[in-house]
Amino acid sequence: MSAQECGTVQDQSSLNKRDPLNATLRRAATVTSPDRIAAVIAAPVQEWRRSSFKELGFSNLFVQPKHQGTGYEVLLALLLLENRISSSTPVLFLPADHIVNDEEVMTNSLLTMAEWIAEEPESVYLLGAVPQGPHDELGYIVPWHDAILMPTSVYEFVERPDIRQARKLINAGGLWNTFIFGGTVASLTQLFRPRFDATIAALRAALRSEDLDLHLEHEYDRLSCVDFSQDLLAKQTDNLKVLRLLRCGWWPLKSPTLNTHLRASDSRPDTGSSEG
Repeated sequence: MSAQECGTVQDQSSLNKRDPLNATLRRAATVTSPDRIAAVIAAPVQEWRRSSFKELGFSNLFVQPKHQGTGYEVLLALLLLENRISSSTPVLFLPADHIVNDEEVMTNSLLTMAEWIAEEPESVYLLGAVPQGPHDELGYIVPWHDAILMPTSVYEFVERPDIRQARKLINAGGLWNTFIFGGTVASLTQLFRPRFDATIAALRAALRSEDLDLHLEHEYDRLSCVDFSQDLLAKQTDNLKVLRLLRCGWWPLKSPTLNTHLRASDSRPDTGSSEG
């Protein structure tokens, strides 16, 4: 079933038959070497999931004591990378919460993003997908200009709007936030400053300690959840640029709250099913 062909309810059972984690790892391997791929995971890690990361190596598994929001997933990865690579190195973040039908289109988009990061390293780049209809479990990126082949500045970033607001954002040219993003270690870390300076210092100290696990767990117990999109990206649009993802069948595993797929031009849900 192709998401780009759908104006209808998605068949979630067919989506769940795929393994998005393994697909994401394979996707990452198309744009860089395996030794430069790392995974951020939260303890405890189920054995059947741990086996998916066996090719990465222990040093490339960034294990959080517990999940405290996507903001700290990103920050921990950046702090662990800053002692390994140059602060000007392009870094891409690829979530495992969606499916893609045309991997060649996605790979080309990721390579293009990496090229732009190298050329203009001061910005953070987001990959935005053309909406297939209003979806209230996704973020929306409204670009200043409707550029297709080059990044454009972000006018507005709205996280999880209701269906009515989502429809308005689509009419304004809004794109779905795929949560695929990138930048240099420096530009991404800058998103957390100065608000998280104290936390950054505390986590750096924990990562340098001899008893890393104990100190990191102690610091995580003091944290409150931070959502990377809502608490960071949505408040710093001046630092963002968006690249438009060409149609490749990108589709989120999250369903809209009403479990319906609404056309932007239609006020009624289409409750039919699509078969491909």
